[in-house]
Amino acid sequence: MYKDIIKYELAKGITLEHLLKIAQQIVNDWMKKLPGFIKWEIHTDANEAFTDIVYWDSEESAKNAEKEMQNIPNAGDWFACYKEGSISSQKLRVVGEF
Repeated sequence: MYKDIIKYELAKGITLEHLLKIAQQIVNDWMKKLPGFIKWEIHTDANEAFTDIVYWDSEESAKNAEKEMQNIPNAGDWFACYKEGSISSQKLRVVGEF
């Protein structure tokens, strides 16, 4: 399994409800159709900073999704949710699970 970890802040005026609505649209209209997509979790902490974890069956599937990002329906709505300059990401591969 392979995980993309994305950290960000919401753009001004974007509510959690709006983020979740847009995320559900992205999953339904794009991510579920991608080979290797497993699930997308959205987390927040006490400071209202967000961390998303997107699960893929392999690193190859995750890289393919990055290439396909130009084909996301309503991408502008999705990207408008994020505070400019706040996004960072990590790529994690599971090496052990107990």
